Amino acid sequence: MKTDIRRLGTSAQGIPVYAFRYIWGGPLFVGTMAQDLLAIRPEAVIETASGYYMVDYDKLDIAMISLPEDASPLTAEAAMALTKRAARIRSRGSVQPAM
Repeated sequence: MKTDIRRLGTSAQGIPVYAFRYIWGGPLFVGTMAQDLLAIRPEAVIETASGYYMVDYDKLDIAMISLPEDASPLTAEAAMALTKRAARIRSRGSVQPAM
C-alpha cells in the first residue's frame, strides 16, 4: 500500500525508519513498516479486520510524521530527528501520531 519507499535509518530501539507515500497519493510520510515489526516488535503491530497491518506507534520510540508537499527535501538525519522529536512530544500527551 506504499510507494516511493526509501530507508532512512534505524531508531535507538532498532526500528527501521523509512520515507514513503501511500499508493493513493498524498504527502510524504516518515515512519516504519508493520511487516518489519512483525519480526522484531510484534506487539507494536495491529491486524485490521480487512487483514492489513497497522503500526501502533505508541509502543515505539518514533512517531509517524507527514511532510508538507512544498517542503524542501530533508536529509535522512533530519527526518529521523523529526520522528524522534514527535515521539517525545507524543509521550508527553500533547500530540497524536499522524495516520
